[in-house]
Amino acid sequence: MEKQIIPLVYDEEMLKLHSDIYTYWDLRKAPHAAVQGATGLGKTFLCKLVLARIGLYIPTAEITLCDFKGDDSFIFLEGCARYHKFEACMTGFDTFYNGFIHRQSGLDSSRNLRLIMYDEWGAFLNYIDKKQAEEYRKKLATILMMGRSFNYHILLAQQRLSAEDFPKVRDNLNTVITLGNPSKEIIGMFYSDFREEIKNDRGVGTGYMMTNGSDFRKIVVPAITNMAKVDYCIKRAVEYAT
Repeated sequence: MEKQIIPLVYDEEMLKLHSDIYTYWDLRKAPHAAVQGATGLGKTFLCKLVLARIGLYIPTAEITLCDFKGDDSFIFLEGCARYHKFEACMTGFDTFYNGFIHRQSGLDSSRNLRLIMYDEWGAFLNYIDKKQAEEYRKKLATILMMGRSFNYHILLAQQRLSAEDFPKVRDNLNTVITLGNPSKEIIGMFYSDFREEIKNDRGVGTGYMMTNGSDFRKIVVPAITNMAKVDYCIKRAVEYAT
């Protein structure tokens, strides 16, 4: 199996020492992640960077992108089979979930990395009816709890993470990045042991990161110098087929 460790963001304390040391996402140890932050703080920018690095460092990765917000951020993916917007996100998630079930049941013997990024999962749940929302919460919870064993991974991106969106399984979001200043609810959900270290001084491209409930740090999002390459690497992973 390919090495599944990708550089994420800079450690702010190391930057202060003039050392651009990255924090890393090890998908075998921390299989699922969430990026949270208000509009304008760089959430989509960071997510594109993460997806591009998965496409670059893990060339057989298959990415499914469910863009419920549906703005122009991922317009370069129009026409790709694993890119879904607004109402089509339901089909995209179902296809990803069914692929997980096939792999779990042995019908799919491949073991390449498969990841779904869902942009605004909470907004999607609020859009559909309550019965459907509960069904999709259960599907998400199943992958969060068992996806690691089958190389299935989830990346959630939304303005506000809420315990209602993934009840009882939030600890399975192993890597959480908050851009900007976290709310009291977010601090209580993810950073409660480090609340004294959280200051109201976070701005665009800066925030906090927690991995597996104990590795807490201040972070800075790297600049992207070649957006065309970023888009290319994302599209290659969205189009890749085994």
